[in-house]
Amino acid sequence: MEIITQLHAWTEAFLPKHLFLVDIEQKGAGKKITVCIDGDEAIDIYACQNLSKHLSEKLDEGDFGSEAYVLEVSSPGAERPLKVSRQYPKHVGRELLIKLNSATELTARLDEVNEQGITVALKDKKKGYKDAPVKEFPFTEIAEATVIISFK
Repeated sequence: MEIITQLHAWTEAFLPKHLFLVDIEQKGAGKKITVCIDGDEAIDIYACQNLSKHLSEKLDEGDFGSEAYVLEVSSPGAERPLKVSRQYPKHVGRELLIKLNSATELTARLDEVNEQGITVALKDKKKGYKDAPVKEFPFTEIAEATVIISFK
């Protein structure tokens, strides 16, 4: 079984209900693997440590070649795009940079999330969010969405 598929299964089976898998990336010559997890609320370093230990033990038990893997388990970080729909709800009220599949890019405040997509208030360059038009976007139309960090 391919290692990424196996890591996927081990991660999904191990994580508690409030945590979820965002992505698994294999980099370099294939020996560096990054597992990215997130939570419905904040995620702490202990969740990453526990998963890392669990996955390392599983890798050691299995036969995935003679070379050692470099395993990294982390949360996505504020600068990384939202990859799965379950990441959106904790960002309601925050500003997003949204890139649509149509190559349109916009800045909007995330107002609502449902199973099909998001509802946002579109930011006007001059008026900000005053009388902002509201628009719905299904997840299938969103190529990438990133939380805009504000220090105001």
